[in-house]
Amino acid sequence: MPRPYNACPMHLLAIETSGPLGGIALLATEGEGEPTLLEEVYLQEGLRHARDLLPTIRAACDRAGWLPRAVDALAVSIGPGSFTGVRIAVILAKFMAYDTAAAIVPVPSLRAMAENAPADRSPLACIRDAKRRGLYASIFARRGDDLEETFGPALIQPDELAERLPAGTLVLGRGVPKAREALAAFDLAPEAMWDVQPSAVARLGYARWQAGATADPLRLEPIYLRRPEAEEVWERRHGPGVT
Repeated sequence: MPRPYNACPMHLLAIETSGPLGGIALLATEGEGEPTLLEEVYLQEGLRHARDLLPTIRAACDRAGWLPRAVDALAVSIGPGSFTGVRIAVILAKFMAYDTAAAIVPVPSLRAMAENAPADRSPLACIRDAKRRGLYASIFARRGDDLEETFGPALIQPDELAERLPAGTLVLGRGVPKAREALAAFDLAPEAMWDVQPSAVARLGYARWQAGATADPLRLEPIYLRRPEAEEVWERRHGPGVT
């Protein structure tokens, strides 16, 4: 069984592999103090997460002096994004939870991306290129210190998204180049704000862990929004229902 939410000290591992620039982060609390980000490590760009992820986690935990069972919570970026990257992270989190009894805390990737925006900006649109199917998108509005998702996550075309966005929306994410023409009337964030940061997944995961928003490892599923490309290619070549 997962450890109780008031465990103290608390150790959290965050995993972000939903985009091409993946990574991990370690966060810990001591006593009643605020959580401290101990380390943030980025993987090499190019979606080599299956090869690099576990050794990166082991090395970071070694540097922090954490044994595997010291991890209380696993904050996992669950998409939408790279089908392969998200699936690898979710499967790894399930195995780690089974082995260490750590709680799994799912963090929607577009919500974590919204953490890149300045604290005074609202509304926000976080977008990713969904290739030939358009964009993965969510729209957020600030409600005090919180961000409320007012639309999404959804699979949508750039021109359709433009019709939904309020004036003054800040748009961020790797979908910007694809949607630049359709979203030219809005404030397009610079590239430095496009990728999900593992530290953001850690901070959101910690807040959700405190609130008890954990997932059953056996039922945890990524946010896909569409089928894997390999399945769609197979169906085009062989017809629906053929296995």
